[in-house]
Amino acid sequence: MKTQPMTFEQWRREAPTRRAKSAQVVARLGPIRRDKPRDPTEAAFLRSVGTPERLIGPTR
Repeated sequence: MKTQPMTFEQWRREAPTRRAKSAQVVARLGPIRRDKPRDPTEAAFLRSVGTPERLIGPTR
């Protein structure tokens, strides 16, 4: 596979297309949440740094 360097202009020109594809993938995956129980100490740390509760999930 041959890779070619991308110029800044190419990157800017292709950015809307990449964003649209990314949005489609995220929409298909649905909301992210954690169902696996997490260690209470780890959960407390994640809350202290501002992690959203839906990503922390239940604690043991």
